Amino acid sequence: MMKLKFEYEEEYIRNSRGVELFACRWVPSGSSPKALIFLCHGYGMECSGFMRECGIRLASAGYAVFGMDYEGHGRSKGARCYIKKFSNLVNDCYDYYTSISAQGMYREKGRFLYGESMGGAVALLLHKKDPSFWNGAILVAPMCKISEKVKPHPVVINLLTRVEEIIPKWKIVPTKDVIDAAFKDPVKREQIRNNKLIYQDKPRLKTALEMLRTSMNLEDTLHEITLPFFVLHGEADTVTDPEISKALFEKASTQDKTIKLYPGMWHGLTSGEPDANVDLVFADIIAWLDIRTRDSAALTVTPVRNFTANVQEVVDGVSNGQGKPKRQHASLLCGLNGGGRRLVHRSSMFRPNFLSFSSSGVSLQINMSRPMEEDANNGKTEEEEFNTGPLSVLMLSVKNNTQVLINCRNNRKLLGRVRAFDRHCNMVLENVREMWTEVPKTGKGKKKALPVNRDRFISKMFLRGDSVIIVLRNPK
Repeated sequence: MMKLKFEYEEEYIRNSRGVELFACRWVPSGSSPKALIFLCHGYGMECSGFMRECGIRLASAGYAVFGMDYEGHGRSKGARCYIKKFSNLVNDCYDYYTSISAQGMYREKGRFLYGESMGGAVALLLHKKDPSFWNGAILVAPMCKISEKVKPHPVVINLLTRVEEIIPKWKIVPTKDVIDAAFKDPVKREQIRNNKLIYQDKPRLKTALEMLRTSMNLEDTLHEITLPFFVLHGEADTVTDPEISKALFEKASTQDKTIKLYPGMWHGLTSGEPDANVDLVFADIIAWLDIRTRDSAALTVTPVRNFTANVQEVVDGVSNGQGKPKRQHASLLCGLNGGGRRLVHRSSMFRPNFLSFSSSGVSLQINMSRPMEEDANNGKTEEEEFNTGPLSVLMLSVKNNTQVLINCRNNRKLLGRVRAFDRHCNMVLENVREMWTEVPKTGKGKKKALPVNRDRFISKMFLRGDSVIIVLRNPK
């Protein structure tokens, strides 16, 4: 097959929430593309580097390839790898990719989704959002069902769900080294590990739960998949179970579906295998695409509906629209964002006695009571209370990162920094020194022992407001 020349371009856009996102494209030069390919990258990955090989190979085969780094991923702005709502990723991709399809030169071109791992879930949700818009999908080791081997127990899911709005960005989800497990070729594995745009830390709590819920939802609705697709999976994949792809193939309603399992191959079919294996995988992908784009007249392309663009191009750091929309804040948890004010619905909070985190793992003592009722006060009253009332001690601690001394009802004292609090004095603390006095037990007839001072260090903890007697500010 003759390789065509192509051009590579980059741009920055703003999504509907005002966040700046990175986008790129590989477009054949000197000829009209056979069809449009829209990339959906995996969790923690990015398009310009990690998916560069994919863009080059597909563009060289005559396809126009478009990619976008999700919010918080790669070169896009936002908290690193923090997925507040999985639907945000889907909507951002939909807005940008439909805006590309609406351009005059591309209106009559076929549209194919390409999703790897978590990107497979994004691709399938894009299809479900607008079933007739896309002409097909290529799904490489897709995340569209949770394997029974790794599915968390319902009690664990329920427990984590109860704290996700309190500590959504905390990196507390234990996970194995995905890079070691996903990419077979040691040289390519190190190249991927050295890519600083790829997120390699522990998943954030909210992110992990959003991915879990998305997978479970897709698992229950696989029968609703109606677009043509080609699903590829390595039989030795330990990151996403090959049984997932088999379930998709068996349950999807579409008649045009193809599956291929590659013996001995791992999760990273297009980026982590030896070159010969990668060549084989891309040959299969391009062959599948060529069959469906060979007769452009037979390819049904749904007209792009009239719509108001939800993405804005950024030129020299300034968007071509009206700028970022004002954020609407709800009530009512202060802190957790590095000193500024962050507000979270208190209706989602619950009442644990203590939730402490240490380097050895998570220690939980939970009173499974009902959620707190929502606050009836308006935001102005709350702000005045935080800045001028008794709670100003906590507010100053959050803003200035200063210590407070807390006397608790169990006769213990806590010296630490406040990361977040609400008007009921429920607090998230960090770098806490817990201090108390205890009297050692002695045998009968022996002299009573003298009290002994004890203390311990807790890296992060949640403190119930009704266990607080008094809070003092450390003058130092």
